[in-house]
Amino acid sequence: MRRQISTIFLCLVFLIIPVASTGEEIIKEGWPVPELKNLYPYSIVIQRVDGAEKVVERFHTPEGGHVARISGNGKIFAYAVDRDREPPIDYLILDADGYGKFTKKLKPEETYTIPEWVFR
Repeated sequence: MRRQISTIFLCLVFLIIPVASTGEEIIKEGWPVPELKNLYPYSIVIQRVDGAEKVVERFHTPEGGHVARISGNGKIFAYAVDRDREPPIDYLILDADGYGKFTKKLKPEETYTIPEWVFR
């Protein structure tokens, strides 16, 4: 009887407490920034998002993929990397605190917001 009550209790706990599972990976040293030296953007999109001027510059890479450099108010805060030019992107790296290290890596299905430091 005790075992059944314990099992029921554990099941209820898992139903009540949501289990958060994000594909976000964080490394304090920062993820490597894609090399864009000597590359020219094939597309530049400028739009107003949450009061910031968001610019997305897309570059073809020599390996056959593409990279998007994403900035807000002139400050680069993310890179989206896609090795095969087919949706979805492979991942996005994000500078969450404005120190120049892209410490967060997000999976393609994850969303992001423009970091607060971009507005300062």
